[in-house]
Amino acid sequence: MAYQYKRRRPSLIRNFWVYRRLVGTAVLLGLMLWFIWANNSPVTVRFPFGLGQLTSTTGIVILMSAVVGSVLTILTTTVILAIRRLRSSPAPQDPPNPSDPIDDLPPPDYAAKTTEGFPNPHWSN
Repeated sequence: MAYQYKRRRPSLIRNFWVYRRLVGTAVLLGLMLWFIWANNSPVTVRFPFGLGQLTSTTGIVILMSAVVGSVLTILTTTVILAIRRLRSSPAPQDPPNPSDPIDDLPPPDYAAKTTEGFPNPHWSN
C-alpha cells in the first residue's frame, strides 16, 4: 500500500508563525542596537549623595534607565499584590472538633425507615 498523505510545501508564513518569538526577539535586539548606534553622544551620569558616576553613551544610559524602571515596576507590583492577598485572606479558623455532631448526616435509623430498596426482605423479620 502506497503512502497516502502528501507532504505540505514549506510556507514562509507558517515558518514565521512557528518562529515568531525568535523573530520578535531578533527585531527587538536590532532596534536596541540601532538605538544605541544612533544615540552615540558621550554622557556622564552622576549619582546622588556621592554614590559615583557612570560615563557612557546616551543610548546605553537611556536603555539602562528603562531596564531599571521595568525591574522596579515589577518589584513594586509584586509587593502590592502580596499585601492585597494578605489583607483579603480570611483569618485562619480553628479546625472542627471530631466529637462535635455533624448536621449533614441523616439520623441513625434512616435505613430502617426508608421505603426504598428491596420490598419486604426476608432478613428484616
